[in-house]
Amino acid sequence: MPNVLITGGNKGLGFIQTKKFLDMGFTVFVVARTLGDLAQLSQKMDSGDLVFIEHDLSGWQDTSYLDKVFEKTQDISALINNAGVHLKKPAWEIEDIELDNILNINVKSVIKACGRYVELQKDRGGSIINISSMAGLIALPNSAAYVTSKTAVIGLTRSIAVDAALFGIRCNAVCPGFIATDMTDAILKKDPERREKILGRIPTRKFGTAQNVADACYFLASPESTYINGVALPVDAGYSIGF
Repeated sequence: MPNVLITGGNKGLGFIQTKKFLDMGFTVFVVARTLGDLAQLSQKMDSGDLVFIEHDLSGWQDTSYLDKVFEKTQDISALINNAGVHLKKPAWEIEDIELDNILNINVKSVIKACGRYVELQKDRGGSIINISSMAGLIALPNSAAYVTSKTAVIGLTRSIAVDAALFGIRCNAVCPGFIATDMTDAILKKDPERREKILGRIPTRKFGTAQNVADACYFLASPESTYINGVALPVDAGYSIGF
């Protein structure tokens, strides 16, 4: 049975990824600080199809969670570096501790995870999917550190794609656009003008869903994408290329 390790797969977009891979017959290992929404999937945990590993990625040097999964499976079919944090501030307002936190989680932990995954899977092949953002493709206002971190993820993805290809390991990035979530809905209900402005730039005039992102991740982890390597795939209905 194939398996996947998903960081931050306990809530939000990551939780929908967890459910998608479970539906497709994968054993799913979720790395996160808390159980979160995984409590809804207790039967999957009882059966062993879903395994929760408690870990704080702000301690970016520690990739022991990958070793734990590898020791159990001897082959990690796919790694999804989904966990991330956001910071909405212009560069001149960012505190040092805030900058360290966003770079530690969004960039450094991803670099270390990719590196350790390649070391473990050198003789087996595999697939890495890094969750970037449309903020890695275009600048969003008042989000300097976040934009920087998600742009770095795309550069890392390309580097790993080149360096790990000889080992049969692919690396791609997924760049979600405006996705309908409870948090997005709450924010935009307070600012209907901004909501209409955003929708006006999306060619389909629709927000995306977490399922759209999960489907893209599954495709990039599946045999159907074996000749796709090093791409930054926008899941944004054309937001990043439309005007």
